[in-house]
Order: sequence, then C-alpha cells, then structure tokens
Amino acid sequence: MKQRPNVLWIMTDQHHAGCVGYNGHPDVKTPALDRLAGRSVNFTNAFANNPICAPSRVCFMTGRYIKNHRRAGNDNFLHGDDGHAATLAAACRQRGYQTAVVGKSHMVPAWDAAMFEHVRYTDIFDACPSDPRTCHYFDYLCNKGLGDFLEDSEAIAGNEAALDGSRPSVLKYEDTNEHYTGNETLAFLQGRDRRRPFFLQMSFYRPHSPILPAQEFFDLYDPDKLTLPPSAGEFLSGNFKTKHTTQARILGDGLRYPLAADEKTLRRCLASYYGLITAIDGEIGRALDFLEREGELDNTIVLFTADHGDFAGEHGLFHKNLGIYDAVQRIPFLLSWPGGPGGIRDDRLVESVDWFPTVCDLCDVPPPGPLDGQSLIAGGTLTTPAKEAVFCEWCNFVPAGRISSIRTGRYRLNYSAATSEGELYDHQTDPGETRNLYADPAHSETKTALLERLLAFNMTYGLMTDPATDSASFAVLNDTPARRIWRGAAYWSDLEADRANRPTWPPPGASPYGTDQVIP
Repeated sequence: MKQRPNVLWIMTDQHHAGCVGYNGHPDVKTPALDRLAGRSVNFTNAFANNPICAPSRVCFMTGRYIKNHRRAGNDNFLHGDDGHAATLAAACRQRGYQTAVVGKSHMVPAWDAAMFEHVRYTDIFDACPSDPRTCHYFDYLCNKGLGDFLEDSEAIAGNEAALDGSRPSVLKYEDTNEHYTGNETLAFLQGRDRRRPFFLQMSFYRPHSPILPAQEFFDLYDPDKLTLPPSAGEFLSGNFKTKHTTQARILGDGLRYPLAADEKTLRRCLASYYGLITAIDGEIGRALDFLEREGELDNTIVLFTADHGDFAGEHGLFHKNLGIYDAVQRIPFLLSWPGGPGGIRDDRLVESVDWFPTVCDLCDVPPPGPLDGQSLIAGGTLTTPAKEAVFCEWCNFVPAGRISSIRTGRYRLNYSAATSEGELYDHQTDPGETRNLYADPAHSETKTALLERLLAFNMTYGLMTDPATDSASFAVLNDTPARRIWRGAAYWSDLEADRANRPTWPPPGASPYGTDQVIP
C-alpha cells in the first residue's frame, strides 16, 4: 500500500497577504516563499473566517464556521474538554500520521495533547498558567538566563516600542522566536518516525506584534525608501469618520488603538514588520531545503498561509481589531501537493474552512463529521466550482459587538447588529475599501441583496466563547505566573525567587481546563 503524503502546514500570524515577494510587493524580500510559489498554486483571493487569532485557527482546524464551532473568543483555556476528535490533526493522527505542532498553537489547549504527538510551544499564552516554562521557547530562554527578555513582556519591551517597531529586539537572532521555531522544526523532521507520514504545523508567532526583529533584520529595510500603500493617508485625512461610529471613536481617542500617527512612524512600523517577514522566510527555507535534500519534498503537501492579515499601512493603520477589511481578512495561501501544478494563480474565493476537506481528499482521510468548507482539489486536480461569497464573523471587544461580513468577487458588506451600522465597498471601483457606499441610494439594491445573504448565513448561531468569557477567564487566570509575564506585570526572575507564594493552577482537585461550559 502506498504511503500517504506528508503534510507541512506553515502558518504565520497576522501576515498581510500582499507582503510577500511572489505577489509582486515592491519591497518585501521572501526568496524561500518565492521558490515555494513556483511549485504551488497561489490562491490570490483566500480569506480567513475570523480576523483574530484563536477563532480563526479553530476554523482552520475544524473546517467549521464560528457559528458552528462556537468559539469566538481569543482565550479558550477553560473551554475545551470536548471537540478534539473532530479536528484535522486528530483525524490524521487516527490514520497513522505522526502529528506535531512547532510554534504558536493559540487555539484550544485541551485539544493539543490529543491532536499532537510532538509539541513545541513558542507562545507563552499556550503555557499552563501556573508554569510558564511549559512554553518550550520560554523554557529555552530561562535555561540561557534570558527569562526576563521574553519579547512580549511589556515589562522590558515597553508597550509603545512593541507596537511601533521603533527598536530592534534585545535578543540575538540565534535566540529569537523565529530561529527557535526553525530549529525545532528541523529537530522534529530529523528525528521523526520515518515509517509513518508526518503532519507538521510549523506555526510562527509573528509578524504579529511585538514588531521587534533582531538587529540585522531591523536594519534590512530603510524606512525612507519603502513604498507606502495607496490608502496610507486615509486615517490622517479624517475619512474614517464616515465609516462607523465605533471606529471613529476608537481612532479619535488616540489611545485605545495601535496606529501610526504620522508617516515617519508608519514607515518605521513597515520596515520592522518586513524585517520579521524576511526572518521568517529564512526559517521556512531551512525546512523546505531539508525536505528537498531528504527526497521528501515531492511527497509532501505544503500549505503556506496565515491566521489573518494586518493593516500593514493600509488606511494609514497597523495591526488589526478595527473592523473587517481585505487587509485583515485576506490571507496568503500557497498550496502544493504531489503531482500538482506549480507557478499558477487561482483567483477564485476560498476560505480557511476549505483547508480541512482539501487535506482529507489529498490524504485519503475520512472527515470525522460535517464540514463547512469544500475541497479545493478532487482526484489530484483543482476543482472547478467557485464560491459566490466568503464569510467572516467577529465578536468585537468594543460596543460594535458582533460584526458579520460577506465578501463576493466584487463587493464587501459588513454589518454591526449592536449599532445597526454597515459598510459597503465596491472593489471594482474602490479596491482599497476607502469609500463606504452603505447609505448611498444608488447602491440600495446591492446592499439589500447582500444583507439577505448574510442573514441567511447567520440564522443559526451559538457561541461557546466570546469577549465576556475571555474576561471571566482573565479573572480566574490573571494572577498566575504565565499571565503575569504575558501582560508585562512581572519578571520571571522575581517569580522564580518567590516560589512559595506562587499561585498554582489548577486549583486542588480541579481539572486543568475546567469544563466545556460557558463561564457565567
């Protein structure tokens, strides 16, 4: 019996789809990804089903929309006793795959042990709250006496520096999150069970903030020579006042949203962001080169994607959490498979949820239950039917509440139930999504038709986690060592010196993950 193909799932975090060389970016250097694109299908209209980390990752791993997997919150630590058997990694493991995650999981911690035989975490958010050193990268830093220099600790980074990329990392490149992820990926590939195919998720922590590249990558791009996106001046022009009252309020106070307040800051953000992307590209190249030397690359399905995008200068903004736009919903999506075509573009609409059924088809893995996505490949060749629309669902942390979005080939419509406000953009005349046509009488028929389709999509909806449950989780876990370090409230050296007074997790006699019920 022929062995199933390997699966290498490369994921970056908060990566703007256009910030890669193979899509023609004038500045960003990604030689490894450019080579991968030469042997892949480049899905140019791929979209995440949620614009923040954890809910989007659950969409990928379950093949379900949020309305069905019900996890819209970013903190699922207390909500995960069931559901792992219906995940992509678990389905592959049950079919004989050696499964591994190296990097940022940031999904449902209770699932990871069932999904993955091999785990190497790089995000302290994945650590057991009472023991930060269960994050393998943090443990690595501690063993080198660098525990106080974890880069997402505001105690050393400073909130503003972490957001605007105005300084390099305090760590040498050899100790950065990016290089650790590359090293641990190679360690797994070198030591794997060669009698079995592998399913490896190589999941980078960045270019998500903190935007702190190592010195050599901080210096790689000259901010003054970068090409700004066409819409880079939109925020400073005041145009956001016409879009959504919640957005205008957040941008108006200047404090609650990380943005580039002037062109100089925006350019520095972009230079550091691009530096991180190029550093990550180098680590991806190491993994691909190893598989090629081993003769395994031609028998490996390779997906390169991101959990969601980033404004990356579009609209004059940076990061996410300010509505749903192409900048934050569109994701890079390169897919290669044994015998598949290379160097071609596919412009049809695809979504995160399509990854699960695609792997099932390519690996002859039966889906463990109903899926919302559709396979992009049938019988080893690209499928021909195209979706008419893709969807995005976001439970916001501000009064806009739940925002739903529908994106067709031409239009995007966003709707906020809490404020009864909407946005409508025509990509044929406004690809940068700068002119809101929602209240324009000339577009009322289009608006109504899209609202009806969005309503039909959202008729059935049930959440397990949302911002309210995140707040409840924070209240329970807030004083544990991992969370204190994560929010920059403590140094590890101080906590380590005070072991006797450290709170423990879980409480005596309790499950480490609580129950799968919503916290009241």
